[in-house]
Amino acid sequence: MASEMNASAVSAVEPRGAAAHSARAKELARENGFPLNGIAVLPANGESPRSESYNAWLKNGLHGPLDYMLNSQPARSRMQNRFPWARSVLALGAFYDGAERGRPGRDLEAHVARYARGRDYHRIFTRRLKTISEALIKEGICTHAHYYVDTGPVLERAWAEAAGLGWIGKNACLIHPRLGSFFLLAEIVLDVELQADAAASDHCGTCTRCLESCPTQAFTSPGVLDAARCLVTWNIEFEGRTPKELWKQQGAWVAGCDICQTVCPYNNAARVPAPDAELAQPLPWQSLSMADVITMTEARFDVAFKASTLRRTGLNGLRLGAITAAGNLKLEECRQALMDCASDTDPEISERSAWALGCLNKSALVDIE
Repeated sequence: MASEMNASAVSAVEPRGAAAHSARAKELARENGFPLNGIAVLPANGESPRSESYNAWLKNGLHGPLDYMLNSQPARSRMQNRFPWARSVLALGAFYDGAERGRPGRDLEAHVARYARGRDYHRIFTRRLKTISEALIKEGICTHAHYYVDTGPVLERAWAEAAGLGWIGKNACLIHPRLGSFFLLAEIVLDVELQADAAASDHCGTCTRCLESCPTQAFTSPGVLDAARCLVTWNIEFEGRTPKELWKQQGAWVAGCDICQTVCPYNNAARVPAPDAELAQPLPWQSLSMADVITMTEARFDVAFKASTLRRTGLNGLRLGAITAAGNLKLEECRQALMDCASDTDPEISERSAWALGCLNKSALVDIE
């Protein structure tokens, strides 16, 4: 989501110094639900931070099926190609619930990436960003403000790293040195050069837990992800249509994957901060079992997943994910649901259900032997 504002409808306030403007911008961020905040200034050449790495990633085809990453290359690699007036970026972050939830093998909640368990952050952040942008313009800090929530052509993590919110780790996630990586990002592009914060430095050291733990070995090198092998690409971005050769590696994940984050020492339980209260508000789907999801109807989906981040995965995406996880986990309590879906009119559902039943039946044979 994105929106742009200018000062045409507001009266400017007497300009202040860059340091005071920066302090006020970050104060507004905190007042509106972004405890992580910092400022990065566009360099003289206009290039985005880490643009060389991004361009090399595209050149090597590591964006996989994510065509939008290639199509938006001009704007991502050089922000002024889209916004000639851009001078600074206010990078923002808010924490989602990073604690373990649900009973593994039964509850859907235990098999969903933690960022996707909460309320739709796009809606929540958009409201907050609009408030901040209006205040920045009204107070005369800028005359143009364009904000994004994760869907715009911006190298979001790179700008956040440049603004001091954390460093991009070997797992390609942004990691805060004290608070880990269970947070979501947003940014506001401004037409004024504010006082920049110091860029974050790398603290991964020799640790390689994330690289070694990835079930599909999706990292070609530290910090470099092959999107075609990342489970999140398929079971969220492509609505559960994981290639057959990766069904087994998908393991217990219905939607998303947190392994490269949960093994990170910076995300140990003592470091995980309290989540944003609004993001963590309970949702109806959080009481659903895996079997419930496998046979879920469109009507029930619309009620249970209203205002949920998981709506992006779609009904069939969740069903395909739950079927895959049930097969990999050999969940006998899901057998009847899988049998019901083996003759589903949707060929993707029926094929995946037959595969999952085969996993259960194979397990039963092993038990008998």
